[in-house]
Amino acid sequence: MSKINDIKNMKRQQKVITPSQVLTATIGEENNVGSKQERKEERKVERKRVSFDLRTDLHKELKMQALLQDKNIYILIEEALEKHLKDN
Repeated sequence: MSKINDIKNMKRQQKVITPSQVLTATIGEENNVGSKQERKEERKVERKRVSFDLRTDLHKELKMQALLQDKNIYILIEEALEKHLKDN
């Protein structure tokens, strides 16, 4: 579990920004706020909640990959399933 915490801490340290960066980013992003919201709404996909058992070693690896790639676990699972179904 400490490896996961180490990765989380590294990710947190990467997101540290200075006040001047915040001010610059806010000014630059004011025009993009609406477009980001619109893109989010366009990408909404209907989902179904599922439950299944997974080996603990796979779950740990999945959590680490999600942290490293800065994605949600369900996104990684969806991508893997789509790739598997496409290949078969």
